Amino acid sequence: MRILITGAASFLGRHLVEHFLKKGDTVLALARENAAGKEAIEKYKKNDNFRLIVLDMKEIENLECEFDICIHLAWGGIGKEGRMDKDIQRENIEASINLMKVCKKRKAKRFLFAGSQAEYGQTLADIVTKYGKDFDINKIPQQDEKSPVNPKSEYGKAKLELKSRLKELGNSLDIEYVHMRIFSVFGRGDHETSLISACIKNFKENKDVHIGECIQSWNYIYIKDLCEAVYLLSKEDLHNEFVFNVAGETNRILMDYVKDMKRILKSDSKIVVGKREVASEGLPFLNPGIEPLKKLGFIENYGFDKGITDYSDKM
Repeated sequence: MRILITGAASFLGRHLVEHFLKKGDTVLALARENAAGKEAIEKYKKNDNFRLIVLDMKEIENLECEFDICIHLAWGGIGKEGRMDKDIQRENIEASINLMKVCKKRKAKRFLFAGSQAEYGQTLADIVTKYGKDFDINKIPQQDEKSPVNPKSEYGKAKLELKSRLKELGNSLDIEYVHMRIFSVFGRGDHETSLISACIKNFKENKDVHIGECIQSWNYIYIKDLCEAVYLLSKEDLHNEFVFNVAGETNRILMDYVKDMKRILKSDSKIVVGKREVASEGLPFLNPGIEPLKKLGFIENYGFDKGITDYSDKM
C-alpha cells in the first residue's frame, strides 16, 4: 500500500514513517522545507519504499503522486499562543479540506485525520464543579466517542469542525474518513520540555523534579503503541465507525504517573510540588475509553511502565 503522511517530520510523523516502512508499505513523507525534524526522516532516502516530498500545505494542490491512504498530521499553531489563534486554525481547516480534494484526484480510498482530546474540552474545573474536589476518578464516566464535546481552545474547535466537514466531504468523494482523537503521546523525539521527558531526565540524574500539583486525570499512550493503533485504523474494516479515541488503556491521576517514573527509574530524586500557571483553556481532565479501538484488535503491547523503560534507555 502507498501511504501519504503529512507532517511527516513531526514527532508522530517520524515514528509513523518508520512503522509503516517496517510493515512493508510504500511511504510518501510530506514535510515543509524548514520543518525541524526533516533531517530525521531523510535517512530513509536509500529505502526504495520511501519518498520525501518537500511541500507546504498551502501548496497541497501541487501534489502529483498517487497513493492509497492519507494520514494527515500537518497542523500549524499547536503552541500555547497558536492554540487560541482563530486565524491560524482557520488556515489549518482550509488546508485539510483542500488535501481531501487532492486525495480524490490521487485515487486515495481512506483519509485518517489527527483529531485531539481537546475536542472534548473537559477540564479539572468542570470535574470539581460537578463532583467536588475530593472526586473519585473511578466514578467519573469515561470519555467515549459519543461523549459531549465542548472545546475550550480554537485548536480544539477547529479539530471538531473538521470531524463533520471532512466526513461529509469524504462521503461525497467516496473516501472513507477516519477521525482519530489522539490523547497524550510520549516517546523518543518528544519535546524535551514535556512532563515525561523532563521527569525522565531529572530522575535518571537524581535531580529534584519540580512539577505542578498534577491532580487531574490523565492518559498516556507510548508512541510505539500509537503507531500500531494508527496502522490498524489504516488497514482494518472499521464496521462503519469513523471516530476513534487513540489512547492508552488506563486513566490515572497525573501525579501517580510521576511517582511511577521515579519507581521505574529507581531514582533518589525529590518530587517538588509548586503552583503552575494554568492555560486559558484550563487543565484538561483526560479519562478516555478505547473500546472501539480494542474491537479492531488493538492491544497495548508497551503500556506506561514498559514504555518509560524503553524510552529512557534511548535518552
